Amino acid sequence: MYVGVQCVQGSRVLFVPDSPAEGWTGEQVLRISGNGPLYILSHYDCPQAESDWPASKTLVVNQKEFCLEASIESCTEEENHLEGQTQLPVDRATEFTLDLSTVLRLFRQENMDRDVKTHVHVRRRDVLHSALKVVRRPGFCYRTTPVISFIGEEADGHDGPLREFFRLALLELQQSSVFEGHQGRLFLTYDLAALEDHKYYEAGVLIGWSLAQGGPGPRCLHPALYQLMCGQNSSLEDFNWRDIADADAQIRLQQLQSCTNVKLLSASLCDWVASCGLPGIYSARSTDLPAIYTRLVKHYIYHRVASMISQFTEGLDSCGGLWDTMRSHWEAFVPVMTSTQQEPLTLEEFTQLFSICYSRPDSKLRTAEETTVGHWKKVLSMVNDSLTDFSFEDLLAFITGADHIPPLGFTRAISLHFYSQNVSTSSVRLPHVSTCAMEMFLPRGVASIEELSTLLSRAVHEALGFGHIHTEEDGAADCLRVVI
Repeated sequence: MYVGVQCVQGSRVLFVPDSPAEGWTGEQVLRISGNGPLYILSHYDCPQAESDWPASKTLVVNQKEFCLEASIESCTEEENHLEGQTQLPVDRATEFTLDLSTVLRLFRQENMDRDVKTHVHVRRRDVLHSALKVVRRPGFCYRTTPVISFIGEEADGHDGPLREFFRLALLELQQSSVFEGHQGRLFLTYDLAALEDHKYYEAGVLIGWSLAQGGPGPRCLHPALYQLMCGQNSSLEDFNWRDIADADAQIRLQQLQSCTNVKLLSASLCDWVASCGLPGIYSARSTDLPAIYTRLVKHYIYHRVASMISQFTEGLDSCGGLWDTMRSHWEAFVPVMTSTQQEPLTLEEFTQLFSICYSRPDSKLRTAEETTVGHWKKVLSMVNDSLTDFSFEDLLAFITGADHIPPLGFTRAISLHFYSQNVSTSSVRLPHVSTCAMEMFLPRGVASIEELSTLLSRAVHEALGFGHIHTEEDGAADCLRVVI
């Protein structure tokens, strides 16, 4: 009999994975091994009389409560110190990459203080400024649970506003002075004023804060830059010079990449290459040009902004050593730090997020609800075929506050409910949602697919805030996203 105990790189938490009902298989053991060692605690069922281990020192492992703070280094020191003494048998499994959800859950297990709340008041028209004001507070702590209040809006819960806060803040951050380039392929700017004002540090803290709270990452860094930041070798031979923001640098990189004869390089281009730290250009051979292009790209996107990168990662690391964790599991963080692997939501992925809440089968409302669901499914097919002016991401942001499924997923399914239009008035009530309760409300018995599509389009594009509206079924006021 044995118990597996795991410690992940970048974390000081030892944990006991839950045992599958059918028992462990080799594949399952390899999957949970991760980048950190998997220790195997062996239990021997031997008669007491045959054991040399004193009864007073019998070892007991509680699988439910066993969660010790330790580090691999401290384990090593103890092993050396206890040389010659009886120790638990330890086995090391082959190392594999942990997925992002596992890494973040372990990080949160060690770092989060869910019982302490931090109240944050946010102006919807300037979310980034509101976020940075919090980050700059002397007593700011990423560990506490943010309670977000959008000024002038009301919400009974916190989850929806929290998701929307981090989504909007990181979107605005991409447009700030710390980033440049094309959407989804951004680099850090070379801005000495921003460096002196610690803008890059604040950006790192904000991103770390979001990830620590289970929120989104920026999903905007150029994959080549991210790999270099993580100490990985990035293949730059085929780097697209069009990704560079500076027009002059674009032209020079294009000239260098397209040149096959070093003698055809202009004097001004050689001088520029030399000024970037490659004086060997003056004596280079034609066969050296691809390597020179690679080094020049690396200089421009990485070495040139080394101080900015250092400040940015320092901000990330201020959130419980998150940057160290990220470097140790850099591949797992690719989807949240870059746009790589970010595919649009599919019809199947989107529909699996929902559970439909019908009235009783014998209710007079049931038939109208089933008609609406039929039209809803057809509208989703239209979205999948790009036949609407809104996407699955737009719908998801409208319903939950997040435009992508969070790294740790949602805590519950989205409940699809129904309401009846008031036929005594000419006004039309639009579909509405509760981002806090993860609920969406559609009109019963909507006449056609086109009508439902139009109502959803208006709801998605016109709903800008949180508020309270009256629900006719129970006479209560729910926290819903409404048109303002």
